[in-house]
Amino acid sequence: MSIIDDVMTDKITLHGLGFVQIQLEGKQRMHVWHPELPRRACFEHSAIHNHRFDFDSLVIVGTQINVEFAELPPAAACFKQATHELYIHEGARSARGGRPWVRNGTVEMLQTGRQAIAAGSTYRMRAYDFHQTEPGGDGKVATILKKGWEGQQGAQSSCVIGIEPDGDFDRYQWSPAQLWEIVADVMLGQRVNP
Repeated sequence: MSIIDDVMTDKITLHGLGFVQIQLEGKQRMHVWHPELPRRACFEHSAIHNHRFDFDSLVIVGTQINVEFAELPPAAACFKQATHELYIHEGARSARGGRPWVRNGTVEMLQTGRQAIAAGSTYRMRAYDFHQTEPGGDGKVATILKKGWEGQQGAQSSCVIGIEPDGDFDRYQWSPAQLWEIVADVMLGQRVNP
């Protein structure tokens, strides 16, 4: 497998990394973080990931913290041990909206940068570079992501060695109405149905 065959087309869904994903026109998405949103069970150990596309992300509400990583194969890690198992996400989506987690080697993950991006500023990531994002402040952040060049190989997530990844996260566990309430709370500062 090397081609992503079924792009997410649902207008609004949860993402296992703790945000609402809204599909927009023109290769764009809105991502909205909120402290009440569920995350995949292994989140603390599997937040480092990459994307199969370049992107620019404009922060429109709050402060987003972008943490960049480099992955070193165990043989290149100067006698250090691997810290993370890599999993490639390719293949058909499950009924819960996720892709399979297929083991793809072990690496040592090294943090190479950390930047807080305030509302009105943009950060850029290149395809297949590893990072994790953390909502700053009160945990309420909104961004507009615009895709650039797209590769054919699937994206990867990493998980600390010894931790089982959560391949069963249900992107549909909250209704669209509940997700839109979260978006309103972040964008307007108020819950529709408190």
